[in-house]
Amino acid sequence: MCNIVVINMGETEIGTPREFEKHFGFLPIKEEYCKEIELDYCLCQSDLENTFKQNNIAYEKDCGDFYVVQ
Repeated sequence: MCNIVVINMGETEIGTPREFEKHFGFLPIKEEYCKEIELDYCLCQSDLENTFKQNNIAYEKDCGDFYVVQ
């Protein structure tokens, strides 16, 4: 199951690193097992928890989905 980032209770749903970069202005950190991030693949290749923590972005996680209120 792929990770989704949900912004403001569904206002925006982010499913790829390209969409993530467009919304946040930076790419997510890649998972250690990936050589590089493919921009149009799913977010499963991204370490979203560490990305949010390192950028001081508050989030909640539920069943693989990440909820961010901005």
